[in-house]
Amino acid sequence: MSDNLLRHLIALAIALLLVFQIGTLITGIFGVAWGTVSAIVVASVAFFSARLAKAAGKSSLWFLLPILIFTFTPIVIKVWRGITENVTWFDRLVMLTPFIVGFGAPIILLLLVYYELRKRNLDD
Repeated sequence: MSDNLLRHLIALAIALLLVFQIGTLITGIFGVAWGTVSAIVVASVAFFSARLAKAAGKSSLWFLLPILIFTFTPIVIKVWRGITENVTWFDRLVMLTPFIVGFGAPIILLLLVYYELRKRNLDD
């Protein structure tokens, strides 16, 4: 596979993780209808931002900015919930571990790989 195809597949994986996490978060807070709407909004913003990033050329924040916003929002909300609940440190760890393992770590790893591939592509 080419580096370009790998970058596209990684961007798709990041977008799917973001849509799932934001949809799940909003569904848990406001219900299924709002969760569905938020998932559509996240997907639309990600698609629109990717198009703007592609049009802007080499150094564009249009791809990075929505990912950072949609990544840090659920992390902040989840950590805030974990900190404000009156539970033991072990209960907090048990509550946050699936979120970190299933969302936080994969997003960070995929972003690192994406930008390394992008840097390689720009060097060529």
